[in-house]
Amino acid sequence: MAGRSSRDMTEGPVFGHILRMVIPMSFGIVAMMLTGIVDAYWVGMLGTPQQAAVQMSFPVSMLVMSVAIGLGAGAVSAVSRAAGKKDFSQVRRIATDALTLAILMVGAVSILGILFVEPMFRLIGATETMMPHVTDYMTTWFAGIVLIVGPMVASNVLRAIGNATVPAMMMVLAAVVNMILDPFFIFAEIPFIGLTGLGWGVSGAALATVAANAFTFLLVGWYLAFREKLIDFSWPGFGEVWHHWGEIARVGIPACISNTFNPLSLVIVMGGLGMAQFGDPAVAGVGVGGRLEAFGIVPLFALSASIGAVTGQNGGAEITERVRRAFLTSFAFCLAWGLGVALVLNVFSGPLAAAFLPSEAGQDVARLYWLLVTLTVAGYGITIAASAGFNGLGRPAYGVAITSSRAVMVVIFAIAGAWIAGGPIGVIAGMALANIVSGLGTAAYALTRAPMTAKGGKARRTAAAPADPVSAASE
Repeated sequence: MAGRSSRDMTEGPVFGHILRMVIPMSFGIVAMMLTGIVDAYWVGMLGTPQQAAVQMSFPVSMLVMSVAIGLGAGAVSAVSRAAGKKDFSQVRRIATDALTLAILMVGAVSILGILFVEPMFRLIGATETMMPHVTDYMTTWFAGIVLIVGPMVASNVLRAIGNATVPAMMMVLAAVVNMILDPFFIFAEIPFIGLTGLGWGVSGAALATVAANAFTFLLVGWYLAFREKLIDFSWPGFGEVWHHWGEIARVGIPACISNTFNPLSLVIVMGGLGMAQFGDPAVAGVGVGGRLEAFGIVPLFALSASIGAVTGQNGGAEITERVRRAFLTSFAFCLAWGLGVALVLNVFSGPLAAAFLPSEAGQDVARLYWLLVTLTVAGYGITIAASAGFNGLGRPAYGVAITSSRAVMVVIFAIAGAWIAGGPIGVIAGMALANIVSGLGTAAYALTRAPMTAKGGKARRTAAAPADPVSAASE
């Protein structure tokens, strides 16, 4: 393909390509999750207002990062479909335009974020004690957001051409550098080891994240430009660039919207109409149950980040049978892995619940969550894999329909369950039922009714070629 480590995924075992991408991606996701835990630990040592400020920033930062995820999905779709057609000049051009679009869009978000950080966080409820720390943290984070998003989009481009190892290495490297820099940037005197640090407090935590990602951005940028030769330094004209931006946005914007449905549904379910009405132990039990489940199903998240490249390349090559096989084997993987995670969590449910939850009531809820929701989590995996697979085909409307319908089911079934059962078991049973119905429905539709062909945007209009003067003279 474009470079030495690119992979043609239109040949060879379909699930082999998927598995080859899922394994390294899983390590990368775990590394990033551990970074969040380490950040929270060090910031917590500064004090409660500082810890609260950083936690308050999480929903806003995730909202901004959803833009990056959407741009990445759009880049994967456009690049992989061009790769499947073996149009390698377009692969280079689209990859370059995807990075340019990401930098420009996130740069605009960065400026707006810095200008409005204080009124924005006052609006969502930051207290006076939190506000100085929120401002310090988020101003630094917004200032460096381009350096955080850049390697994410670049890694998506690499995955689109079948290279999953380098993106995973970059994620692990960024996580390790971040964790090393954290105590040096946060504390004037580093706890436990007594070394002198920079003492920048919460802004130091944000700067550690920015610096780590800036380092990996340099590395992955070099790799894209000089190893894979995926950066096109020529100027094709604004018309072509605009066309590629539109094609990336055609998939990226719906993908961004899709990413908000699942967390939004959980916010509602955990609120006053759902779990919160049954007390703090119930909320804590579901929270701990969900967090441990999330670690267990990392490969399902990795699958959703990988399948789009496989469906995109094969859809671009018009090999519909391989596209269908990608969906079928992915769904089977979700089922097998989900049941395996449920088995492990339920076997060790007693000691795990006791380790994380002080109250017996909370422990009971966590064990119930693993028994019902985690047992059916394959349904959730199927929905996110299918959504990503259709995004790869350039059919984002299917992804939005799948994720939104599951989110609606989660809310309706959980609230109805709370009303019918009058306790946490109703909410949990409702969430499990939503997994079952959405998973079965998605699998049935994707494998029997949904189109397996790739879909591109409108063709770009080009000026008519000038008449051949020799031919014109002879007429």
